Amino acid sequence: MAVVAVAAIVLAVMALQHVASRPAATDPEPVPSFTFGSPATPEPTATPSATPAPVTGPTYPRTEERFLSVGSGGMWRGVAGECGVTDPLIERSTDGGQTWSDVTPLYRGIGQLISLDAFAGTEAEAIARMGDECETEALRTFTQGRFWEPYPEVLAASRYLDAADSTVLVTPRGPLESPCADPRSVRTSGGTVALVCDGTAHVLGSDGEWTALPTPDAAAVAIAGDAVIVAARADGCEGLAITRLSGGGFADAAAVGCAPGDPAAPVALATSGDATLVWSGDSLTRLP
Repeated sequence: MAVVAVAAIVLAVMALQHVASRPAATDPEPVPSFTFGSPATPEPTATPSATPAPVTGPTYPRTEERFLSVGSGGMWRGVAGECGVTDPLIERSTDGGQTWSDVTPLYRGIGQLISLDAFAGTEAEAIARMGDECETEALRTFTQGRFWEPYPEVLAASRYLDAADSTVLVTPRGPLESPCADPRSVRTSGGTVALVCDGTAHVLGSDGEWTALPTPDAAAVAIAGDAVIVAARADGCEGLAITRLSGGGFADAAAVGCAPGDPAAPVALATSGDATLVWSGDSLTRLP
């Protein structure tokens, strides 16, 4: 029995020595992590959609529309204004545009200028909205702008943009649809009607259809006999490139020159003999 007791004691001592020989535990092992399902993928990047190119052409408020006309005895210019909001302006010059006199018939209740043209050498006529009701009338002056009188027969024979609906051109034969919703620089002379729509000059044919002219980035037009003068943005001109279009379909183009100006700002053109006048900003440029 003593031998058995001694053996048990020896076994116990050996067990204690084995446990003491094991290294002490240090920092705990990190807890393993697990990902369930498919690995995470980055959010897809949206591909930007194509942005339509902006429509070029005049972008100024219609109240700032300009008019310019030259007679043998004086020059006339105007700014449209807006009926009941902003007064229009009509001015006259007898020294080639060096100085101007205000001849706006505010005393008659003019509210908005629709067109302005020289006639009879020293005189002018205008289509305008008049009075509290903003009714459209034709006015003429035979006193170089001092006094103006209404002429219903002139209105009946005129072609002009409907101030209440810019998509309509009023003509003696009835209304015609404009080639766009916001036409600018509407000009009429003899049997020709020209205007700018969405940056392109158009001419009204005898068949009542509009023909687009090869003039991208057009800002303004004028009519000179059987030709149409166009001011437009073009390579080679820092401001406005002035082009004379004539011949069948106005397909014959002749460069007139360059004039200072912004195609997106109000511009008005007129001709005097062989010269073209460009009114843009504060400058009145004569070409050639």
